[in-house]
Amino acid sequence: MKVLFTYILVLTLTVLQGQNCDYTIPKYGFKATKNIYLGSDKDYRLLDDSLFVDIYYPVGSPEVKRPLVMWVFGGGFFQGKRQDFDLLCQEFAKRGFVAATIDYRIGFEGAGPGLNPPFAFDAAEIVRAGYRGMQDGKAALRFLKSNHERDSIDLERVWVAGASAGSFVAMGTVFLTTEDQKPAQVGKITPANGRNRDDLGPVEGNRYVNGYDAKVQGVFNIFGGLLDTNLIRPDNKIAVMSYHQDMDPVVPCGANMPYYPIPFISANYPIAYGSCMIDSRLRNIGMSPDLFETWIYPGNQHATHDEAAVVNYMLTNANPILCGTVSATTNSKLNTIKVYPNPVEHHLSVSGIENQTNYKILTMSGNIVDHNKINSNQKISVENLIPGIYIIQFNENGFQKSIRFVKI
Repeated sequence: MKVLFTYILVLTLTVLQGQNCDYTIPKYGFKATKNIYLGSDKDYRLLDDSLFVDIYYPVGSPEVKRPLVMWVFGGGFFQGKRQDFDLLCQEFAKRGFVAATIDYRIGFEGAGPGLNPPFAFDAAEIVRAGYRGMQDGKAALRFLKSNHERDSIDLERVWVAGASAGSFVAMGTVFLTTEDQKPAQVGKITPANGRNRDDLGPVEGNRYVNGYDAKVQGVFNIFGGLLDTNLIRPDNKIAVMSYHQDMDPVVPCGANMPYYPIPFISANYPIAYGSCMIDSRLRNIGMSPDLFETWIYPGNQHATHDEAAVVNYMLTNANPILCGTVSATTNSKLNTIKVYPNPVEHHLSVSGIENQTNYKILTMSGNIVDHNKINSNQKISVENLIPGIYIIQFNENGFQKSIRFVKI
């Protein structure tokens, strides 16, 4: 009887925790440990570069194991610093994450005297810069995982995140995993500006090779991309949440060279594949629609139009994955349903509906504010909703799927 009671108590607490699982709202304080030394490695000049990490923790969170997010700063591989993401780490810690912002080696050979970065000697310099960053990202991630007990990190809920060049590093950290994927440009090649370019070493690098790996639950990609979308394989099952402006002039949303409006710069860059192409790749390989969302914003800035809205978007769509509820109550038909745009201002479009389906819209407190039936070609008006976070719930033959969306 005592064993049965203990089992029921644990089960009840687990269910309650799942019901209350929410990483979308700031509700904790935070503290930080800074300047943790991660070792050093050779930069493009073959000089030692010392690398550090800052870690932010939630204060007041009742969780014994917390999700981890590792942020990687941007700056075109030649500028930027880990402190650029201090505020983002604070925001994620307030929501219950352990949040880290890391260093990685930056810099590459310019095109010649007076033509320093972003001018590049050749496309290989950009590939090599991204590869060094990826090695550093993997080392930092393994370091963070190795301290999971000390830092109360849930190894099943580890995410990496980045913006711009930092997102290329983050995506490479996750998806470039085997030696057969190693780019030829990172081996020993001809010198640049008289400086030797030796083989950069194994994909995993040489630091913190400690038995932990760089596997993650998901990626937050902010106007970044990959140099090869084939790195995303059908068996990865890694969530990808992306934001990009459709006419971004620095990192293309589609397939193009960075800085493509300025041929004098872009000529020495490799083709980059931004969030639009990543979204296409995920669709083409049949990735579950529950595991990726892409917000393509109409604009021509290499920036977010509203940082708070983008953070809310990322976390709203990641929350069901973080809480383990993404497909727990869906059948194969409902599993294909997606709603867009998200965030939404006027009308929600719904894809993946085969037959007329019942739906209801609820507030985060569970109040129903709309309910009806929808066919495959219909849209749902949300114009009368006040701005905030809502849940749209689809029901069919006793099965249910819930999707969070943001009304702006």
